[in-house]
Amino acid sequence: MLVLVHLFLIFLAPLVISAPSDSPRDADVAQSGYVGSDHNIGPESVSRFQHLWNITFKADEKVILGPSAQRKQIVFTASTENIVRTIDAVTGEILFERQVAQPWPMAGAHCDTISKNMGIMGTPVIYPEYDVAFFFVKSYIEDYRVTGGAAPSLNGVYYFYAVYLDGLGDVYKFPLFIDDVPADNDPRKIFLGGLVLQWPSLLAVGDVVYGGFGGLCDAFNYTGTLVAININTRTVNRWVTQGGPSSPWTSDWAKRHGGGAGGIWQSGMGLASDGQDVYFSIGVGGGADTNLSTIPIQGGSHQDVLSESVVRVSLNDSGVQLVDFFRPFDYLLDAGQDIGSGGVSILDEAIFKTSSTARISVATSCNAKMYVQNLDDLGGYRTSANGTDAVLQTIHLNGEVFGGIGSYPLEGGYIYVKPCNGSLAAYRFNPSASKSSLFTLAGTSSAPDPHCSSVGIPTVTSRKGEPGSGIVWVTDVERGLLAYRAVPVNGSLVELGLPRVEGAVRSGRPVFGDGRVYVVDSKERLVALGVAGNGTVSGG
Repeated sequence: MLVLVHLFLIFLAPLVISAPSDSPRDADVAQSGYVGSDHNIGPESVSRFQHLWNITFKADEKVILGPSAQRKQIVFTASTENIVRTIDAVTGEILFERQVAQPWPMAGAHCDTISKNMGIMGTPVIYPEYDVAFFFVKSYIEDYRVTGGAAPSLNGVYYFYAVYLDGLGDVYKFPLFIDDVPADNDPRKIFLGGLVLQWPSLLAVGDVVYGGFGGLCDAFNYTGTLVAININTRTVNRWVTQGGPSSPWTSDWAKRHGGGAGGIWQSGMGLASDGQDVYFSIGVGGGADTNLSTIPIQGGSHQDVLSESVVRVSLNDSGVQLVDFFRPFDYLLDAGQDIGSGGVSILDEAIFKTSSTARISVATSCNAKMYVQNLDDLGGYRTSANGTDAVLQTIHLNGEVFGGIGSYPLEGGYIYVKPCNGSLAAYRFNPSASKSSLFTLAGTSSAPDPHCSSVGIPTVTSRKGEPGSGIVWVTDVERGLLAYRAVPVNGSLVELGLPRVEGAVRSGRPVFGDGRVYVVDSKERLVALGVAGNGTVSGG
């Protein structure tokens, strides 16, 4: 269930940089959290890191950092004020800046204490072959559906933008207006941009960009929606999580959860893909029939109403189709601690596999559990013995998880998770072990984070894949950016010294360039760290 605190997280979404030494999206396409070995960063260089530069943005502007793919390494940013920028990754110089549209005033959602306006939330994605950034923009049309100017929620709308990195001009025939169209799987569910929020980082698979939409301040009559846009044909498909005749519906657009809810939010974590299909989690939703059922349901069966579930969908000529799903057997007993708070991470199949399971994924949740799954058979509902979960392993944690895991496919294979109010924990992969011991606790950080839904998603790098060069990076709203050796020593994750960063944004990720790391601090400044050298500047 979405609650107000989640909106404290989204305005400060993850940042992404791309260049010769990075990828053009938030983390990797599989959301494994391992972002590669070509950043020229290792434990020895981290010990020599300094502050290189920082940038302070405009008042009331909450910054999302995005990707880039030009020859000059740049950082691409987007913000709640619908301002996009390209920044020289070495010097911190702002190269281009543009406000693409007026943001929607948050007073219309009665939660303007969080942010004055709402614009771009989900981390953009870039197509390097085009040097074009794609992103969803929340704006408004005055008196569009009702009188009252810009403020009424029904006058809020969403656009899908495509801009060139060189100059930030619009690509021909963009932006696309994506409002006022019924869902492919339920014509009653009209997409009304003022009632929803696009929070998860965007996903690009081939020529299609995917975006997940969930609730806005946990208000209004909304339905969780996956939007898929073909960037060449500009075809738009909309698939709702609560569809069909048994799903909740009302024409009272102000009624809370009137459309069944079931939002796709994942605490801002990106949608995942195996290169073909798309994987994500769904929050609390309606549907009286399914809410009372204890009858086992096979994962590959058709479901109109989905909530508190991990799903796999595929896009074909008929639109988005459900392929598989998993819902925890005890989802009715979790006091609202739904699986939708976390995302899905697809692990490197070359390392994380067993003699009987070729592909493994991990899903997190705010019910203090982590689910290790067979990517090709997610588990359905109550399909194991005694009506329990048909997953590879359920790992009980010390707290809820907002966001997902990080992974390290080298030196035997590890995954990392940061529960609420707990320590960063590393689990070692044991391919020949029993199902209950596939991943075993290998080490924890010494200092628990006293925060909950503000912790960042673990992100992992290495230097050319060299043993001992793996680093786990995580943000802390008070301690700033933290780094640990990826392989625990005697049950402990060894912290690496970094220059102090004054806190960090909620649910933030660091991103990496050529020998540098970038993060947004608690004062909403973009901070660059690295080894000082030619072409770097201080201040900003």
